[in-house]
Amino acid sequence: MSDRSSKGRIILFICAIVFFDAVGFGLLMPIMPDLLKDVANLDLSDGATIAGLLLTTFAVMQFVFAPILGGLSDRFGRRPILLIALLGFAIDSFIMAWAPTLTWLFIARVISGIFGATYATCYASLVDISEPDERAKLFGFAGAALGLGFIFGPALGGLLGEYWVRLPFIVSGGMILLVFLWGFFFFPETLETRNRRPFSMARANPLGSLISIGRFPSVLIILAALFFIQLGNHSYSSIWSFYVAAVAGWTPFLIGLSISVYGFGVAGVQGGLTGPVIAKFGEVKAVYFALAVGMVSFIILGFAQTGLQIYVAIAIGAFAGFLSPALQALMTARTPADSQGELQGAITSLYSLASIISPATMAIIFTAYTDENGIYLPGAPFFLATGLTVLAMLIFAIGARRLNDQPLPTDQASEAVTETFD
Repeated sequence: MSDRSSKGRIILFICAIVFFDAVGFGLLMPIMPDLLKDVANLDLSDGATIAGLLLTTFAVMQFVFAPILGGLSDRFGRRPILLIALLGFAIDSFIMAWAPTLTWLFIARVISGIFGATYATCYASLVDISEPDERAKLFGFAGAALGLGFIFGPALGGLLGEYWVRLPFIVSGGMILLVFLWGFFFFPETLETRNRRPFSMARANPLGSLISIGRFPSVLIILAALFFIQLGNHSYSSIWSFYVAAVAGWTPFLIGLSISVYGFGVAGVQGGLTGPVIAKFGEVKAVYFALAVGMVSFIILGFAQTGLQIYVAIAIGAFAGFLSPALQALMTARTPADSQGELQGAITSLYSLASIISPATMAIIFTAYTDENGIYLPGAPFFLATGLTVLAMLIFAIGARRLNDQPLPTDQASEAVTETFD
């Protein structure tokens, strides 16, 4: 089999993992109220509280384990970590399918958070097999798989949940086991022996990973920008169902449909446009554009009063899909081959830290501005998201200017394409 064929097979497998991780998250959205009612007979009010705690549990575990799995992948290779993670995904799905109590739902979220931290290893695998100038395109493919997962997940959850609220998890678990078998027999190791390094707990704790990445100052600054971006972006996952119900009176089916439409838009942008756009304009300009359209989308959502206005915001916001692949490409180009797992672990940890902090904050603001005794402004969290995005843009501007001052790692310097960041 040719190297090109083997490379394509690896990319497809990595995209499958990212896809099913997104599916597992997305299928919960439309059926969570019915699931909590089935497990513990909770009404919508109490169920929302428990749902928030489940999300926090997931985020905490992902925050803790992302750098650990990234460091383990730098030591033992990507293949064993990814295969173990797939088994963890399957176990999580089957626990959710037959959980008799809330305790078992929390156990499932713990497992999901641990093995959902494998984004680090997935992106590190793509770095292993790619040249610096094609990484943005490959990250775009992974982002497209993520978007497709968010299309398929809510649709699967809503459709199968109509028959039995546990059925989506059984189907999801079965599909994940098939992907595991695919990887077990056909997925090769991507990390060369010469690029492996000993595992270190100092680097494998969430803060240690970030401290270690601090030896690359421009990368650390961009990570800071990424953190504030994620704080703002969590306004979607935190309050979306409540927001659209308050503004447009949407039912669960329409809520799931809107999530799928957004996922479709992001997938189209990342899979079809990321490579050509970044190749023509460069990563830095792509980041600025994505941040700008993201702010426009947030502002529209802040003032929206109809379903049509919400969909206009969704359409505009989909073009922010350039953001993640471009940022990934910028940071990986300034990180040595033996530290790629560590970098991706730090990125995933920041995502998780944002998902710990932001949901509660956004929910509090939403509650405060939908109280009948105060100012009624359900879009208030999106104004906060706008401010966070402005802050992220200012921080990124500092990091982008410093990229030229940081030399490329010796293992990449001869291959990288020079870009003017000013």
